[in-house]
Amino acid sequence: VTNPPIDPFREKVVMSLQCPIGPEANILQASSQQVHRLWLTQPILSISDLAVLRLTKHRNWSSHVIDMTYNVSDGPTGLRPFIDNICKEAELASKTNEILILSDRNAGPEKVPVGSILALGAIHHHLIETRNRMKVALVVEAGDAREVHHICVLLGYGADAICPYLALELASSLRNDSVLDSSFTDEVIYQNYAQAMQTGISK
Repeated sequence: VTNPPIDPFREKVVMSLQCPIGPEANILQASSQQVHRLWLTQPILSISDLAVLRLTKHRNWSSHVIDMTYNVSDGPTGLRPFIDNICKEAELASKTNEILILSDRNAGPEKVPVGSILALGAIHHHLIETRNRMKVALVVEAGDAREVHHICVLLGYGADAICPYLALELASSLRNDSVLDSSFTDEVIYQNYAQAMQTGISK
């Protein structure tokens, strides 16, 4: 919150949502390594964007997917051990990968999705404590990220980029059912959604 409040429309010339992601070099030492990162124009990823990051070989980078779902059979008591396990998995993966993708895509009748904010926050702080956070990008693929507030909280909790796949797939489904204009392509849906999120984040 700023005082006086920011006017994102009149002051957009000095505002930016651009997001450099990936390993960061020491900012106290001038080096060309500081610019060897992926530069996103804004933090909302389309489903196809995320697919590219999963397979990227940019500068010999690699990605690792961390599953944010755990077995229903583990019950409520299984949540804490699960969080500990994904934190350890992230720490280990940060040593050999540059992009960590936190995903709840495997959610289903037998797999419970952990809240993306909980999983992200735990991993973000664990990597800080183990001095590995600057080595990786944290990308969230979450079905529970739908509204501007959800996106803002995830960014505040350490996400470098977010793919709100469920919101995008829902919009595509509504188009297919003729609830939305049938001429809308997946790209148009994504661009409209991303623009709405950007406006909300800036405001």
